[in-house]
Amino acid sequence: MPATAKRDRTARLLRVEHLLYQHPRGLKPAEIAHLCGVCRRTAYRDLLALQAELQLPIWQDEEGRYGIEAGHFLPPVKFTLLEATSLFIAARLACQYTYEHRPGLESAFAKLATVLPPALARHVQETVAELCRRPHNDTFAQVFDLLAMAWARGQRVKIWYERGVLEGHPEVVERLLDPYFLEPSAARHACYVIGLDHRSEEVRTFKLERIRDIELTAEEYTLPENWSAADYLRNSWGIVHDEEVEVKARFSPAVAARVKEAIWHPSQTLEEQEDGGLLFTVRVAGSHEIARWLHSWGEDVEVLAPPELREHFAAAAKQLGEIYCPANLPTS
Repeated sequence: MPATAKRDRTARLLRVEHLLYQHPRGLKPAEIAHLCGVCRRTAYRDLLALQAELQLPIWQDEEGRYGIEAGHFLPPVKFTLLEATSLFIAARLACQYTYEHRPGLESAFAKLATVLPPALARHVQETVAELCRRPHNDTFAQVFDLLAMAWARGQRVKIWYERGVLEGHPEVVERLLDPYFLEPSAARHACYVIGLDHRSEEVRTFKLERIRDIELTAEEYTLPENWSAADYLRNSWGIVHDEEVEVKARFSPAVAARVKEAIWHPSQTLEEQEDGGLLFTVRVAGSHEIARWLHSWGEDVEVLAPPELREHFAAAAKQLGEIYCPANLPTS
């Protein structure tokens, strides 16, 4: 299907969804066809697509009317211009964490466009078109949708999770999980669920992209009163929850100004050096994630502590030296 046709179909499906929302008593396919400017057969296909692709809980009565189950939509919310613009910026950031198609983001953007002035709505529509062009990942979409539903309802899930990927011996294991929180990671282009793993009886983090299958259970759970996502992730550099460690690094004068422009972590302290460089100190939950960030600064950063992180960078520098030494350069 051409990209233009996909965008038109997506816009029409969102239009049908909005019409059903506006008519809680339901609409007949002929009425939907008239309001959308399509034939009755297309209206039927769109209703089936909303059920199959967007998992909308659509009902049909004896008179042939179709509607969406009560409680599926949240109550309407009115935004000021600044609030709607802030939502647009937040959604754009959400787009950066993944390069795959996300139906939820797509429909949220389309609805946001309806409350923005034309100048801003045009940018939102361009974002929707960009999302439509991204490759689909049906497994991820199903996992995300069911997890979001379980999270909102306080419902336990069963997942089949692929572990051991990084170690080179992957295996799929079954887990019973109480989803406490969903957290995206722009740095890793991934999304994670944090929750109580009933096998270990500990709060664990699972990468959604490694969940191979998911099933809603009939069991409900209650979020512990003493647990909060903010506290759990407070010392994390990203998503990893580990033992706290103090990291010290010296940035060169060439990048010191750029490092000072942002607050990278709530615990950071900055000390200007006599040569114009910068001493960066931070306390984080484990050093694995911050190591990725430090590597991105290349030769303009020197890791001072902890010793094991400095040794890691020394080993990496040695390996890079071997890769790029003149004797190993490919011949033309």
